[in-house]
Amino acid sequence: MNGSIFLVCPNCGDFKKFRIFTSNFQVAEQSPELGIRTFESGVLPNLRVNDNYIECQSCFKKSEYDIAADVGKKYIRRNKNVKS
Repeated sequence: MNGSIFLVCPNCGDFKKFRIFTSNFQVAEQSPELGIRTFESGVLPNLRVNDNYIECQSCFKKSEYDIAADVGKKYIRRNKNVKS
């Protein structure tokens, strides 16, 4: 799990708080202004090691980690172009 990857929920568009399930479990908060994670909880072992998804803390829906990361990359690119 890479802490520099910015995530956006593909269901509701939230980009602030997530539970991340990969080989580990972690809670993360992000800043859209900075484009980075501002808080990450301690890493806990995930008993279901093959999981690879996020759970949005706004809509409580599960999404594939890779899809949320792709949407996050597009969000960051779009916002950098707007600021320039």
